[in-house]
Order: sequence, then C-alpha cells, then structure tokens
Amino acid sequence: MDNGLRDSWLQLCDTLKESADYIFDPELGVDASEQAEGLRHHLRMLCYTVDRVVENGDPGRPELGWAYPFKAGLDNPDGLYQSAPVDLRHSYRLTGRIEGPRYLGLALQDYGSGRRFAQPLDVGAPDLTDIGGGRIDVVFSSDPDPGDHRGDWFQVAPRPYRLFVRQFFSDWAGERHADLHLECLDPAGPPARLDPDRTAAKIAELADEMRKVPRFWTRYAVGHRDRGEINSFAHVTGKHSAVDDGGSAQQAYGGCWYEVGPDEALLFEVTPPDCLYWNIQVGDVWFQSLDYVNLPATINDSQARIDPDGVLRVVVSHHDPGIGNWIALGGCLQGMLAYRWNNADAAPVPKLSLMPVSAIGDRLHPDTPRLSADERAAINAERRRHALRRFVR
Repeated sequence: MDNGLRDSWLQLCDTLKESADYIFDPELGVDASEQAEGLRHHLRMLCYTVDRVVENGDPGRPELGWAYPFKAGLDNPDGLYQSAPVDLRHSYRLTGRIEGPRYLGLALQDYGSGRRFAQPLDVGAPDLTDIGGGRIDVVFSSDPDPGDHRGDWFQVAPRPYRLFVRQFFSDWAGERHADLHLECLDPAGPPARLDPDRTAAKIAELADEMRKVPRFWTRYAVGHRDRGEINSFAHVTGKHSAVDDGGSAQQAYGGCWYEVGPDEALLFEVTPPDCLYWNIQVGDVWFQSLDYVNLPATINDSQARIDPDGVLRVVVSHHDPGIGNWIALGGCLQGMLAYRWNNADAAPVPKLSLMPVSAIGDRLHPDTPRLSADERAAINAERRRHALRRFVR
C-alpha cells in the first residue's frame, strides 16, 4: 500500500539538494575554502536536526542530551548545550546538581520557524533555588504552583517548546558539567513505534528546518558585513541580549564582522565589567565557532590576563604574537567576532584597531609577558584535553 512515505522521503532528498545552494551564491562573496566549511556546517546542521527531530523528538520521553559539535548560532566555545522536546500540555521535572559549571541557564524556546525565537522562559542558575547541596528541583507546567514544591515552579502556556540548557565553563580544567535529569510527569500512554503519519510529519519538519535554519544563520552573520559593521563595535548600543534570536536575557552580547589579512591583526581593548563570566570568540561566515579545540579561538575571564591599568588587551590574528591574550584566526580571513558579558553590572563596548602584525608590540602594555613556542604548545595541548573532556561523543 502506498502511504506516502516514499514521496515524503523523495521530497526530503530534493530539499537537501536545493538547501545548500546559498553556499555557492556568488553574491555571498566566499572562496572555495569557505564553501568547503559551509558544506561541513550544513552536514553538521543535518546531523543535529535529525537528532532533534527524529531521535529525540518525543516530548513524552524527553532525553536531555547534547550535540557535539553544536556549531550553530555562533556557539559558545566555553559552552555545553543541551536540549529536549517538551509539550507544556504536560508537566516536566528537571532535577540535578548544578554547582559544576560557572553558569547554567534554562530556556523554553520555539524556534522551528528559523526566523525568530519565542522564549517564554529564560532563567539562570543565580536565580534558581538551591534545595541543598547544589541541587535543583524545577517543574515546568501549565498548572499554577501548588505552593508545596520546595524548588522552582514555572507556569508556562500549554504548547510545545524545546527546553534549551546552557552550561558555560570558565575554568576548563576545574569546572564540570551539571548532572541533570528531565522527565515528563504525566506522559500520554506507553512508548510506541513510529507510524506512517508521524514519520512523514517528522520528515517534513526535517526538510523545513534544513531549508531555512542554516541559511538563516549565514544571513544573520553576513548582515553585519553588509551593514558595514566591519572591524568595529561602534554600532553596538546598550545591553543587547539578542533574546529575539535565541540569546539569553542574562547576557549582553556584541558582535561585528572582521576582515583580517594574513599579516594583519586586530587589537581588542576594553575594561571588563563586574560580572559572573565573560568571553570573546571568533566565528566564520556560517556563524559557527572556529576550531577552539585545537586553536585558541576564544578567551575568557579565567584564561585572560588583565593589564595593570585594568584594561584587557587581546590580539586577534592568524599568527601567534607570542603573548597569552591571543585569539587565533587560523587562516579564516573573514567572519564574526563577538563578546559576552554574563550577569554583568554594565555592558562596555570594546575598541578594535586593525594594524600590521609588526605594529602590535608598540600597542601592548609594557608589562605584557611573552610566551615561547614551547609554552604556547603546552597551553594548546591542555586546552584540547579539557575541551574534549567536556563532551561524550
């Protein structure tokens, strides 16, 4: 019997053939090397979407898993991202120990459209109730709080969402991920195998995601370039949280397009605010983080050195300048440069200065310590070890 399954599969295959056309659009202005990375990003998004829609798509039995690598939306190199489907026509309970990471954030998101992100709930660990021993007991429900729950109770409109968990680690060596467990308190019936209608619906959702979402993130990143926001944060005003694009209200973000030649460098200068955590990172045309496992493509408050005058000075370049505060571009000549201030008392906007690599030494603080090649290699090896320990493939 022809139940339409074959047709839905063929439609998905056709969508996948067309969905990557934007990568080769001449107006995008990227070379073959960047196109190769664009295809890798597209495949990463396909893997993540298959897991999210097909494998972990049952809100009655949600699995709070993580994707590695989660390379979308300028993913935070200090982060571990987890997600699970929830349908708030039912109630859910999240329990566990959260004292491990520097920051833990919970959000309920509706981002299936690939355009804007509705977030009826966005809360961070500083505002979650510790029921003892660094443990939480959180309920998400459309029902009101009965008043006898010893943890946190969040009443949310009864509709489907995705629970999105952010865990950020400042001290990669010393901080560990939280041990969390999510369960639906009132699942509708026992687990069941997929039927033709549900399978066709999931395939259609998968095709829709791949048609829209990877292209959306690329347009979001390249939009900075097209608006002339290049090598400068002058356009950043106020404590921008990017909530409408899936960001956290507890963070102030700033981003711009960078263009740095092989023998050039950007000097990033700012007096950091008083905050729980901060970081700076680089990403590519596709709005995915650069290789932070094998290169120092990011720096945070535990890794950086503040100069005696209170100013943070970071060199962003392709070649090692021989100092600790270095963000490596690794041959990626253009892309995104961004910073995050988490739970901060202010949102200072950094200054960027483009110059030849040979001129950087004259702009650094005179007390800036130098690193040898052997010292850099040891730092990179340690970063790699701790970054890989964060994930379980």
